[in-house]
Amino acid sequence: MARKNPMKALIQRIGCLLCVCAAAAGAAPGPDDIEIPVLPYLSTERLLTLYEPLRRHLQETLERPVRIVTSPDYRRFVADVSQGNHLLVLNAAHLARLAEVDSGYRSILQTTNPLYAVVVVRAGDPVAEVADLRGTRIVTPDPLALITLMGHRMLREAGLTPSMDVEMSTADTHNNALMLLLGDQSILAAIVSNRAFTTLDADTRARLRILADGADVGGIPSIVYQTGPGHEAADRAVLTREILHFTNDTPTGRAMMQTLGHGGLRETTEADREAIDPFLPETREVLAAP
Repeated sequence: MARKNPMKALIQRIGCLLCVCAAAAGAAPGPDDIEIPVLPYLSTERLLTLYEPLRRHLQETLERPVRIVTSPDYRRFVADVSQGNHLLVLNAAHLARLAEVDSGYRSILQTTNPLYAVVVVRAGDPVAEVADLRGTRIVTPDPLALITLMGHRMLREAGLTPSMDVEMSTADTHNNALMLLLGDQSILAAIVSNRAFTTLDADTRARLRILADGADVGGIPSIVYQTGPGHEAADRAVLTREILHFTNDTPTGRAMMQTLGHGGLRETTEADREAIDPFLPETREVLAAP
């Protein structure tokens, strides 16, 4: 008896699932694009460019059109993911864990380079420590961004209560937060990810300096790859192997991960899930706020 090809079986099941989804939506059943939602931590144009190698590889492997999609903001992204049953989602660690607990998603892979918050100020400003930011204005990414939650912890550890001892402003992306810091003298600091800071061009970095970092948190991935609740364990295993091979073993995949600053990918463990659980209560509080 011929051995069943696991990738071919995955392709067939994806086709059936897409037909079911199309029928449920009132559309004519048939082949359709596979949409891969990516967390809107950068501009849409930047995300499409950075993840194009992955999109192209999966399109060739799965033999179906693949599209990278995103949402206007984190709150909408959480809603879009929870209402879908996507083959693959690229999510923040805390929102990925939330999707597991609340919507039945399963995290399969995560980046190897750690994610942490950095407090950035203009290079020439006379600020010596985080406590010196009392009474000033600080800009962060989206309130739901894990970096924003990490940054709030750093402020509290320095004796500052966000929105009381310091004024908090938000930008739609990490990069825009840094640009606001450079362009608006009323803003004294920005809290962004270490990845966002290191991917700045040399001239821009020279105009800034890191006041403090949260590298001691450790073990938090930049991005988590996860699959929807309607996909079988066998499908997850095939997808895991295929993506791992691409990102860690092929020149194109390794180049993509280097450009992203993600290092590589490894499989997500139960210990990884437990490490992110302390951020869930605060995440739910932000989601519940008007």
